[in-house]
Amino acid sequence: MMSEHKANLVERKRRMSKKLDDADLIPQHFEYENQYEKWRAANPRIEYDFSVDQSGYIYWIWTFIVVCGSLYNIIVLSVLAFENIRSAYLEKFLPINVAFDVIFFMDIIIRSMLSFYDEGVLVTEFSETRRNYFHSFYFGIDLLAIFPFDYLLIRKTSAAFCRLNRFLKIYRIANFIAQSYGKLTQVTISLSKIITACFLLFHVNACVFYIISVNSDTSSWDGVNATFDDDEYLPWPYTPEKITDAYFVGCDGRTDCYNPNFYYDEAREEHLVELYHFWRMNNRTQVFNFSTFTKEYTLSMYWSAMTMTTLGEQPAPNTSIQNAFEIINTLAGLLLFAVIMGSVGDLVANANAVKTYWQTLMDGLKQYMTYRNLNESLQTKVLKYCEYEMAEETIMKEHEVRDELPTKLYGHVTTSIIGSSLVKSPLFRVSERSFLNDISELLEPHYFCPGDVVIEKGQFCSSMLIIVCGQMVEMADDGEVDHYEGEILGDVNLIWFNNHLNNNRHQHNFVSSAFSQIHMLSRDDFFKVLSSYDPKLKRRLCDVAFYLQKQRGELDDNKRSLVENEDMETNLKRLAIDTLELHDKMGEVEEVFWKFQRKAKKKLFKSEMTAIDLLNSRKKMRRRF
Repeated sequence: MMSEHKANLVERKRRMSKKLDDADLIPQHFEYENQYEKWRAANPRIEYDFSVDQSGYIYWIWTFIVVCGSLYNIIVLSVLAFENIRSAYLEKFLPINVAFDVIFFMDIIIRSMLSFYDEGVLVTEFSETRRNYFHSFYFGIDLLAIFPFDYLLIRKTSAAFCRLNRFLKIYRIANFIAQSYGKLTQVTISLSKIITACFLLFHVNACVFYIISVNSDTSSWDGVNATFDDDEYLPWPYTPEKITDAYFVGCDGRTDCYNPNFYYDEAREEHLVELYHFWRMNNRTQVFNFSTFTKEYTLSMYWSAMTMTTLGEQPAPNTSIQNAFEIINTLAGLLLFAVIMGSVGDLVANANAVKTYWQTLMDGLKQYMTYRNLNESLQTKVLKYCEYEMAEETIMKEHEVRDELPTKLYGHVTTSIIGSSLVKSPLFRVSERSFLNDISELLEPHYFCPGDVVIEKGQFCSSMLIIVCGQMVEMADDGEVDHYEGEILGDVNLIWFNNHLNNNRHQHNFVSSAFSQIHMLSRDDFFKVLSSYDPKLKRRLCDVAFYLQKQRGELDDNKRSLVENEDMETNLKRLAIDTLELHDKMGEVEEVFWKFQRKAKKKLFKSEMTAIDLLNSRKKMRRRF
């Protein structure tokens, strides 16, 4: 038995004296994946999951395809107001309609497979997901949206407006925006919403303007004169003469392009019709013709954009319908302008929120430091820190993330950030994964500026430091030692020994040489977590710490004696126990005192009665004599 114990000690010393390489730094039992997922992978359940994760990227891309179909219906069904588009509808647009109708039908199937949470429990069974969708309000909307009214197209082309029921799928745009918040930035989403909404409003309004123009009387307007007259004399409806083709001068090598009538710039406006006829004669120009639809749509779109944004003066309306439409456009334009300005203002404010916050903070700090008469070097240091944070544009600090996330989830996040550093520590490479997760939950983030002393010489080794970003310098006696991002300091010295040569104190100063973010773990928190685990883990950690400290020459040759850590909670419990014991002893003393007092009173009473009896007997004797 003794030989086996001695062999175990020899094997332990051999392992601890072995030089650590990269392979040894990664323990086999330390794994980053969740233990439940590992167990589930090793013991898979034979089941088929057909559910669709509504927060996943695949469903997000599918929603984008459905949104494209919704936007297609809005654009195409409104552009049918133009005759050229209606005549080519069956030939060019009907196949696209069929394709998007198939997509809408498939959307019903996919939405019936969406997983959902019921009181915090994820439901993935197809029967439950199907029941949840079929009993919802959206199932009726989706079913009505794909109802085939398109058979009317066979009889009449203008019946394409019967596809208006496809507009019911517009609610999927709101679904796509809600899903995009976790995948795109706020700026991208806001800009896309503004541009898309403005384009759709301008487009639909332009189509309505063209419909009213077609049904308005413009027979009294001269074509060429209407093209070059002032705005106040132009007709309100659309006319082909309001927009002309592109004309380019084609007089290369010709001698008949000279115009004897020369007009200055201020006089040319009065002779536009004359100049137009001169250059059109004898093929003096080359014409780039636009299609009729291009002219109709661009001019209608121009009128819609200029009117709804209230940026341009348009000809006055002449009929009641035109007046009513102009009034509606004016009111909608004012509302649209206010919404756009508000959205753009919020977008700019959100984009510069971090800089605005730090600029406001810097102004307040300048006023405060001037009021307190701080020295110039300290003021410069404070302002440099603010400028650094403003340049980094960090939206959330570490403690804010910790407050927002659940404790366990934040522990996993921290472990993923500093997991590689913990693995490289010779102290923690022998510990369990759950122990590292619990430690990660108790790490406290601290921020230091260049020149700040993080650890002073002579300070107790009461905390462990992990350099998350930045750099530190150890001011050793034989020179300076740099410590970079990812290194751990003070991990071995968390465990104290009575035979420590420096009384468990630091012998060097540690100074931050950059803007550093350091996570600290206090010794009390370390032992608090350690106390909830198997004592074997504590013995292993003590063995490793003792060996490493002895290897560094920090321990003498005396027998190992561990300094047990006592946190505040333990001290309070001990104080409460001592108080109760003292209370019990005081109660015993008090009880003895009162017993002694009662006995003394009895004895005094007896002695008094004896004395009284003696006096009475003497008086009786005297009376007899």
